[in-house]
Amino acid sequence: MSDMTPRIHDVRYNAAEQCFEALVTLHTPGGRVRVASTFSAPMTTDFEAASRGLLNTALMALGDRAALKSRELRTPIVPPRTAVASHMPHAA
Repeated sequence: MSDMTPRIHDVRYNAAEQCFEALVTLHTPGGRVRVASTFSAPMTTDFEAASRGLLNTALMALGDRAALKSRELRTPIVPPRTAVASHMPHAA
């Protein structure tokens, strides 16, 4: 069984915007979703609080169509075989 725990990758502090930034991987029924997440807080914020903020922001972004995210489908999409490819002789 795979690990279904949310993952927060490469947390960075953006001093110009005064926020923490990270890529957060969430597990949904449709597959993994990676969300670009930010959490506004001072640089002195402890790591646990920043992590919780990034995770909460990512969870809220799941339903936001404008949020930057990528989805990894559970079942790969396989293109249909073409009629030409199905009648090609096999190489020996």
